[in-house]
Amino acid sequence: MAVHWETRRFRVAEFYKLGEVGILSEDDPVELLDGQIMIMAPIGENHRTVVDALTEILTDQRKARYRVGVQNPLRIDDENEPQPDLVLYKRDVVARHPTPAETFLVVEVADASFGYDQQSKIPVYAVAGIKEVWIVDLIRNRIHTYRDPAPGNRTYATVSSFDRLTWVSPREFPDIRIRLAELL
Repeated sequence: MAVHWETRRFRVAEFYKLGEVGILSEDDPVELLDGQIMIMAPIGENHRTVVDALTEILTDQRKARYRVGVQNPLRIDDENEPQPDLVLYKRDVVARHPTPAETFLVVEVADASFGYDQQSKIPVYAVAGIKEVWIVDLIRNRIHTYRDPAPGNRTYATVSSFDRLTWVSPREFPDIRIRLAELL
Protein backbone atom coordinates (compact mmCIF):
# COMPACT_ATOMS: atom_id res chain seq x y z
CA MET A 1 0.00 0.00 0.00
CA ALA A 2 1.45 3.36 -1.06
CA VAL A 3 1.50 6.19 1.43
CA HIS A 4 0.33 9.56 0.14
CA TRP A 5 2.01 12.55 1.77
CA GLU A 6 0.39 15.93 1.79
CA THR A 7 1.71 19.22 2.97
CA ARG A 8 -0.38 21.95 4.44
CA ARG A 9 0.41 25.54 3.57
CA PHE A 10 0.00 28.12 6.29
CA ARG A 11 -1.01 31.74 6.05
CA VAL A 12 0.55 34.43 8.21
CA ALA A 13 -2.56 34.67 10.44
CA GLU A 14 -2.46 30.91 11.08
CA PHE A 15 1.29 31.07 11.74
CA TYR A 16 0.66 33.71 14.43
CA LYS A 17 -2.22 31.66 15.86
CA LEU A 18 0.24 28.78 16.44
CA GLY A 19 2.16 31.18 18.67
CA GLU A 20 -0.92 32.48 20.44
CA VAL A 21 -2.05 28.98 21.45
CA GLY A 22 1.45 27.93 22.54
CA ILE A 23 2.39 25.51 19.76
CA LEU A 24 5.20 27.85 18.73
CA SER A 25 7.00 30.16 21.11
CA GLU A 26 8.70 33.49 20.46
CA ASP A 27 12.03 31.72 20.94
CA ASP A 28 11.42 29.01 18.31
CA PRO A 29 13.80 29.55 15.38
CA VAL A 30 11.13 29.44 12.66
CA GLU A 31 9.96 31.56 9.75
CA LEU A 32 7.15 31.29 7.21
CA LEU A 33 8.35 30.83 3.63
CA ASP A 34 6.10 29.86 0.71
CA GLY A 35 3.42 28.85 3.22
CA GLN A 36 5.73 26.44 5.02
CA ILE A 37 7.04 26.75 8.55
CA MET A 38 10.79 26.51 8.15
CA ILE A 39 13.17 25.73 11.01
CA MET A 40 16.15 28.05 10.80
CA ALA A 41 19.72 26.90 11.34
CA PRO A 42 21.25 27.65 14.74
CA ILE A 43 23.21 30.91 14.91
CA GLY A 44 26.93 30.18 15.00
CA GLU A 45 29.56 32.39 16.60
CA ASN A 46 30.89 33.85 13.33
CA HIS A 47 27.32 34.47 12.19
CA ARG A 48 26.53 36.39 15.37
CA THR A 49 29.77 38.38 15.13
CA VAL A 50 29.04 39.46 11.55
CA VAL A 51 25.41 40.35 12.29
CA ASP A 52 26.55 42.43 15.29
CA ALA A 53 29.27 44.18 13.25
CA LEU A 54 26.89 44.94 10.37
CA THR A 55 24.31 46.24 12.83
CA GLU A 56 26.86 48.63 14.35
CA ILE A 57 28.06 49.90 10.96
CA LEU A 58 24.60 50.33 9.48
CA THR A 59 23.22 51.94 12.64
CA ASP A 60 26.14 54.35 12.98
CA GLN A 61 25.80 55.47 9.35
CA ARG A 62 22.04 55.75 9.05
CA LYS A 63 21.84 59.57 9.46
CA ALA A 64 18.07 59.32 10.10
CA ARG A 65 17.54 57.82 6.60
CA TYR A 66 16.32 54.35 7.60
CA ARG A 67 15.70 51.94 10.46
CA VAL A 68 17.76 48.79 11.02
CA GLY A 69 15.78 45.64 11.76
CA VAL A 70 17.80 42.79 13.24
CA GLN A 71 16.48 39.22 12.91
CA ASN A 72 12.89 40.46 12.82
CA PRO A 73 10.05 39.55 10.45
CA LEU A 74 9.59 41.08 7.02
CA ARG A 75 5.95 40.91 5.89
CA ILE A 76 6.03 39.93 2.23
CA ASP A 77 2.56 38.56 1.63
CA ASP A 78 0.01 36.21 3.19
CA GLU A 79 2.30 33.15 2.91
CA ASN A 80 5.73 34.69 3.44
CA GLU A 81 7.15 36.28 6.55
CA PRO A 82 10.88 35.49 6.65
CA GLN A 83 13.21 36.73 9.36
CA PRO A 84 16.30 38.10 7.59
CA ASP A 85 19.38 38.86 9.62
CA LEU A 86 19.15 42.58 8.76
CA VAL A 87 16.66 44.82 6.99
CA LEU A 88 17.08 48.50 6.19
CA TYR A 89 13.61 49.97 5.90
CA LYS A 90 11.74 53.29 5.88
CA ARG A 91 11.67 55.22 9.13
CA ASP A 92 7.91 55.79 9.13
CA VAL A 93 7.13 52.08 9.62
CA VAL A 94 5.89 51.70 13.19
CA ALA A 95 3.79 49.13 15.08
CA ARG A 96 3.99 46.60 12.24
CA HIS A 97 6.53 44.67 10.19
CA PRO A 98 8.00 46.37 7.11
CA THR A 99 6.85 45.33 3.65
CA PRO A 100 8.89 44.94 0.44
CA ALA A 101 7.88 48.41 -0.78
CA GLU A 102 9.30 49.89 2.44
CA THR A 103 12.54 47.92 2.28
CA PHE A 104 15.85 49.29 1.00
CA LEU A 105 18.09 46.29 1.69
CA VAL A 106 17.82 42.75 3.06
CA VAL A 107 20.96 41.03 4.39
CA GLU A 108 21.25 37.32 5.08
CA VAL A 109 24.39 36.09 6.85
CA ALA A 110 25.10 32.50 5.87
CA ASP A 111 27.35 29.85 7.22
CA ALA A 112 25.33 26.64 7.27
CA SER A 113 22.34 28.32 5.58
CA PHE A 114 23.88 29.49 2.27
CA GLY A 115 22.04 26.95 0.08
CA TYR A 116 18.72 27.63 1.80
CA ASP A 117 19.17 31.41 1.56
CA GLN A 118 20.14 31.28 -2.11
CA GLN A 119 17.65 28.65 -3.31
CA SER A 120 14.63 29.38 -1.10
CA LYS A 121 14.78 32.96 0.16
CA ILE A 122 16.27 34.81 -2.83
CA PRO A 123 13.40 33.72 -5.15
CA VAL A 124 10.81 34.87 -2.60
CA TYR A 125 12.56 38.24 -2.24
CA ALA A 126 12.76 38.62 -6.04
CA VAL A 127 9.06 37.89 -6.59
CA ALA A 128 8.24 40.38 -3.82
CA GLY A 129 10.21 43.07 -5.66
CA ILE A 130 12.78 43.69 -2.93
CA LYS A 131 15.30 45.92 -4.69
CA GLU A 132 18.48 44.61 -3.13
CA VAL A 133 19.53 41.55 -1.13
CA TRP A 134 22.97 40.57 0.14
CA ILE A 135 24.13 37.16 1.28
CA VAL A 136 27.24 37.40 3.41
CA ASP A 137 28.76 34.00 2.71
CA LEU A 138 30.99 33.04 5.64
CA ILE A 139 32.07 29.72 4.11
CA ARG A 140 33.43 31.19 0.87
CA ASN A 141 34.33 34.60 2.40
CA ARG A 142 32.25 36.56 -0.12
CA ILE A 143 29.40 39.04 -0.24
CA HIS A 144 26.88 38.15 -2.94
CA THR A 145 24.60 40.99 -4.06
CA TYR A 146 21.26 40.57 -5.80
CA ARG A 147 19.82 43.69 -7.41
CA ASP A 148 17.07 44.58 -9.86
CA PRO A 149 14.41 41.91 -9.37
CA ALA A 150 13.17 40.62 -12.72
CA PRO A 151 9.43 41.43 -12.93
CA GLY A 152 7.27 38.35 -12.40
CA ASN A 153 10.33 36.17 -12.03
CA ARG A 154 12.08 34.45 -9.13
CA THR A 155 15.48 35.89 -10.04
CA TYR A 156 17.48 39.10 -9.99
CA ALA A 157 18.83 40.73 -13.15
CA THR A 158 22.07 41.83 -11.52
CA VAL A 159 23.97 39.30 -9.39
CA SER A 160 27.53 40.01 -8.24
CA SER A 161 30.03 38.43 -5.89
CA PHE A 162 32.75 40.28 -3.99
CA ASP A 163 35.79 38.91 -2.17
CA ARG A 164 36.54 39.76 1.46
CA LEU A 165 38.71 42.80 0.57
CA THR A 166 36.33 44.51 -1.88
CA TRP A 167 34.15 47.37 -0.61
CA VAL A 168 30.42 46.97 -1.22
CA SER A 169 27.76 49.68 -0.88
CA PRO A 170 23.98 49.47 -0.81
CA ARG A 171 22.69 51.02 -4.02
CA GLU A 172 20.30 53.27 -2.07
CA PHE A 173 23.09 54.51 0.23
CA PRO A 174 26.36 54.60 -1.75
CA ASP A 175 28.17 56.49 1.01
CA ILE A 176 28.04 53.37 3.20
CA ARG A 177 30.98 51.08 2.47
CA ILE A 178 31.32 47.57 3.86
CA ARG A 179 33.78 44.78 3.26
CA LEU A 180 33.83 41.35 4.76
CA ALA A 181 37.39 41.74 6.08
CA GLU A 182 36.11 44.50 8.40
CA LEU A 183 33.35 42.31 9.85
CA LEU A 184 35.35 39.37 11.20
